[in-house]
Amino acid sequence: MKKNINKISILGATSWGITLANILSENIKDIVILTRNDIETRRLQKEKHIKRDKIYKLKNNISISNNYEEEIFDTDIIILAVPSASIRENLNSIHDFITNEKIIISAIKGFEYKSEKLISDYILEETKINKKNLGVISGPNISSEIYDGLPATTVIGINKEYEEIIREIFNTNNFRAYSSNDLKGIEVGGVLKNIFAIGAGIIQQYDLGTNAMAAYITRSLFEMNKVIVFFGGKESSTFGNSGLGDLITTCFNGKSRNNQLGVLIAKGHNISSAQKKINGIIEGINSTKIIKNLLSRKDIETPIISEIYKVLFESKDPKIGIKDLMDRDYSRE
Repeated sequence: MKKNINKISILGATSWGITLANILSENIKDIVILTRNDIETRRLQKEKHIKRDKIYKLKNNISISNNYEEEIFDTDIIILAVPSASIRENLNSIHDFITNEKIIISAIKGFEYKSEKLISDYILEETKINKKNLGVISGPNISSEIYDGLPATTVIGINKEYEEIIREIFNTNNFRAYSSNDLKGIEVGGVLKNIFAIGAGIIQQYDLGTNAMAAYITRSLFEMNKVIVFFGGKESSTFGNSGLGDLITTCFNGKSRNNQLGVLIAKGHNISSAQKKINGIIEGINSTKIIKNLLSRKDIETPIISEIYKVLFESKDPKIGIKDLMDRDYSRE
């Protein structure tokens, strides 16, 4: 049975949250941005924009509120568009108002840091919603480009029952949404590309050439596939929007904060000094630590992830990391 979607609430007045709100407002009349508090609500109601890497303006038909109980009561879909570091706090703020029939879609590419759980697993544990009502959105989605109306695609992992209606509400002239039932594969691909983007930034800064970048992306994709399968995802997701698509975008796009981190690391910065120069949350830092720890306990070999971890957390010289990757034992492809 096809579900009617009349209202969508987006938790997070972020660049991605506002971009998604603008997209969805083309197909859904009742869109609300849920803010953190009265101060943020009043400011956004007055200014109708936020300033991040650029100014993101809200379309006029989008409302702003921090009255969670009132807004979520008649909401059909809740989209979580906050940094992974604040998902615990944000989910706690709306937890009591989420009922079983609500659809929750995570637009977060990371882990819940304290529990080291994937965001989807953390949502299921904390909200007790029906598993079929949980979705994730991921893909080659630089928010500034999509906000400007440049063509882009995405993929939404959702139960088959909701695939058609979810595609309908997300698709616009310049934003094409695909769907899949592989939530884990889509989510893990989105997490991993942030890690690999750090290494890509290092390669760019050292000007190692397109051959090196092609080799790096190829081997990163190999590791991505291994990790996706480990988490229970499908190999097909590795080569889709949330895998290869997102990997290419973040490895080549200087607007990616994870890519920028790699560039600054190659220039001699540590994590702390690099973060001060980058505007926004760098999801790849915590994701690298968590993924490395999880895979180490399972004895899963991911050389690139391991070297990025050593560069970030053990002060390893990136040039030595590159040399060590090139000096590994020869093997078949």
